[in-house]
Amino acid sequence: MVLNLMLLVSLPAAADIVGNTLDLSDGSAPAAALATVTLGLANEDAVGGIQVDILFDGSVAAFSGMAASGRGAGMTAEGRVVESGRLRVVMYYSGSGTLASGTGPVAELAFLMQGSTGNTSALTITDIVLSDTDGNDLTASATPGSLTVADPVGSPFLNISALKNPGDTHIVMIMVTVSGGSGDAPIVSASGSAVTMSSLADGVFQGQHHALSGQSTLTITATDSNSNGTSNAQIILALP
Repeated sequence: MVLNLMLLVSLPAAADIVGNTLDLSDGSAPAAALATVTLGLANEDAVGGIQVDILFDGSVAAFSGMAASGRGAGMTAEGRVVESGRLRVVMYYSGSGTLASGTGPVAELAFLMQGSTGNTSALTITDIVLSDTDGNDLTASATPGSLTVADPVGSPFLNISALKNPGDTHIVMIMVTVSGGSGDAPIVSASGSAVTMSSLADGVFQGQHHALSGQSTLTITATDSNSNGTSNAQIILALP
């Protein structure tokens, strides 16, 4: 007699997702450049809508915009700063769509980096409102990310503009825009005289100079440095 034996082997099932977790990736870019971070979601429940606040340091970055992506590509996505250092992200389906159980990115967020190289801001998710397809709240947790001002690529780029005061054309308003600079005010001079510059944020600096009576031209120079080198800019302004 031939006896057939069947051996039953229990194979481990793929790991199930437990709970619902939102997470942010880390991002970096030189000052005055955009850094992108990903908002991801691992969810065991079907999700119909997402609302979260993201806290960040406004001296390190400024929110620039967002777009739904990956698993969230079919969702309407809106992001706006509701108060200093607090970004509110809202994502929802206009129709009957849903995010089935799964993992992966749902949106990309862009920030304009500013300040000195090495400055870092935590990106903290708070006030989570995660809802199912019927609008019921779901329990959720969060994993933070971060933003860092990276080393600049190449030496700084400087642009000088100057505007004469219509009431007194020898009073000149000077504006210098710096990309990839030190983060400090550039060194500016007008025909050899130092000009004090103040920051208007996002790499823009402003100062004022009073030219001498009878002076026909004004040579304005600006200098700034980063870890890759030093750059200069110059313009010559005609005076009446």
